[in-house]
Amino acid sequence: MIKTGHGIAGCMYSLTVPNGPNPCAAHVQMREDGSVNIQTGACDIGQGSNTALCMMAAEFLGVPLENVSIYQADTAATPYDFGTLSSRLTYVAGRAVLAACEQVRDVLFECAARELRTRENRLYIEDGFIVDRYDSHKRLPVAAAAAISQFGHRKLPMGAAHFYPFNVPIDGDGQGEPSDTLYYHATAAEVDVDTETGVVTVRKLYAAVDCGFAINPMVVSGQQDGGALQGMGFGLTEDMYPYSACADGIPEDFDPDFRTLNYSDYAIATTMDAPEELVGTYIETHEPEGPFGAKAAGEICQNSTAPAIMSAIHDAVGIWIMDLPATPEKILKKLKEKKENEESGVAPDAK
Repeated sequence: MIKTGHGIAGCMYSLTVPNGPNPCAAHVQMREDGSVNIQTGACDIGQGSNTALCMMAAEFLGVPLENVSIYQADTAATPYDFGTLSSRLTYVAGRAVLAACEQVRDVLFECAARELRTRENRLYIEDGFIVDRYDSHKRLPVAAAAAISQFGHRKLPMGAAHFYPFNVPIDGDGQGEPSDTLYYHATAAEVDVDTETGVVTVRKLYAAVDCGFAINPMVVSGQQDGGALQGMGFGLTEDMYPYSACADGIPEDFDPDFRTLNYSDYAIATTMDAPEELVGTYIETHEPEGPFGAKAAGEICQNSTAPAIMSAIHDAVGIWIMDLPATPEKILKKLKEKKENEESGVAPDAK
């Protein structure tokens, strides 16, 4: 018999590494042709941070995105970054890049003000021009300002900056502020459970992330879809247990010879497993401390998927699977236990 259930789950996640310093530094230079180079230790491992950082610099300095390049993660040449973890790069590296861009802009404004015979505090950047906000006829192309700065005023439009996220480590009494800020995620799931085979089929997944301002909406959407599928794998098929001893010692059922040899033994979710409806969206809020109001859209996109699926399984057949993944064997075992308890009049386990 096929039974259908619905479930929801939500979570929050630290946007930076909790309880300790995790800074990022960046160098930004505008060349005489108006092109921009960013140097940072922040490492893009596929999540799209390079593109996000270039987009921020392009927007801030008023140059086309294709004119911005980035040199990253070379410990012999680039400035320091703590690491690609805890969903921190858009927020932390973005703040460092923008702080360096401010220094570049200050040089451009200083030299442009001389050329335009105005004051620096009257200037702003719009559509590739430095413009006097009170006299729009006074304008200078950003690229021209860069060349004039270097060759006319002997000022290099360069910046070097770093950003430390705020936190107060938790003390012995449990008091402190471990994270600079948090971001949030929620998933709703619809599943079918076959009570004869124990097979779970995910029919629908709806997910939403609070990413602050979406610097790159396409990447945010991609993170949502990828995170949903990965969360399905965590919930239903991926099984590495037992893979290591726990902190309390070696459990009795720990198997030191356990090996996952290849992907036929470790079943990740693929596009063939994608539900009929997979809808990922994002809720734009404004993080006051974030670059352009941005937060993140990384690891959290997978975190609420498996709990939502477990909740939907419970809604469908009245059992809780707390030891992931929810394999057919575990579901059939729980269903058998549930039936035996009902026949014997024993109250079902809350879990």
